[in-house]
Amino acid sequence: MFGKKKSETSGMTPDQVYSLIKSAFDNADLKYGEDADRKIIHTGFMGDDLPIRMNIIVEKLAIRILCQLDFKSSPDNYSKVAWELNCINKTLSFGAFYLDPDDGYVMFEDAFPYREAQISEGFIIAFCKMMADTVDSHDGDLKKIAESVPRSRSNEPMFG
Repeated sequence: MFGKKKSETSGMTPDQVYSLIKSAFDNADLKYGEDADRKIIHTGFMGDDLPIRMNIIVEKLAIRILCQLDFKSSPDNYSKVAWELNCINKTLSFGAFYLDPDDGYVMFEDAFPYREAQISEGFIIAFCKMMADTVDSHDGDLKKIAESVPRSRSNEPMFG
């Protein structure tokens, strides 16, 4: 559509990207776990407020990074949390927060299409740091909103 059709094998392969991520983490002395069969790296960092769990998933065409925030939202607060996430998302240049309505966890996700790129260890570390910094700058306030208990009018003496 946008010019000459390129072969599916141009750029880096998923195996090369996965090896590069492991090498970047090893050289930066970062601890991680892995699911080599599914090409997933699990790691975590301590933010200012809460721990940040990160999964780095190497797919056929992109690196996906998912950060699960360290709290669950009460179903009563889903609309308030979703609205706050929407307000945050419109300020972000990269990635997005979302609320999983099945379990109440708030996630942050971003991806980088590597098929036509030659990425480096420095890029991997910078990309992960950017993700962790973004989560860290919002997780404390989001937790307060997500876990707040709405006041019930029936519990107030005036309405009892």
